[in-house]
Amino acid sequence: MLEDGVLPQNMEEGKTYTHCKARKETCDDITKYRPISLINTAAKVLEKLLINRIMHHMHSNHLMSKNQYGFTPQTSTVDAVMALKDYVQDSVNDGHYVEVISLDVKEALDAAWWPGILASLRNLRCPGNLYRLSRSYFRERTAF
Repeated sequence: MLEDGVLPQNMEEGKTYTHCKARKETCDDITKYRPISLINTAAKVLEKLLINRIMHHMHSNHLMSKNQYGFTPQTSTVDAVMALKDYVQDSVNDGHYVEVISLDVKEALDAAWWPGILASLRNLRCPGNLYRLSRSYFRERTAF
């Protein structure tokens, strides 16, 4: 499986449930519900291992931007905010104006373009077995 870069079919299946996200309100409004897709335990473990191996490749080959704080060990949102604060302070001290635009991209992961992710993995010379496993992970995903 890992050598061939192909996931067994049962690891490509997810069971989808709906969950009410309301806290104090009632769940009468359909917009309060969110789908949750659960995969089997072996697939979840493999998914985590795959992500860890890809991130190891990215970090050990210095392929991540120094401005990348998410998915980076020993960094947090506080680090990102402090870097922004330092940038703004330096710019103001140099007599420049600064505008900050913040975007909250709702459900960005759900809209991730898998062909683009695979192209990036290929361009970043991700090891072949990890690339093939990622390609298999994205292909023929099903949920019921």
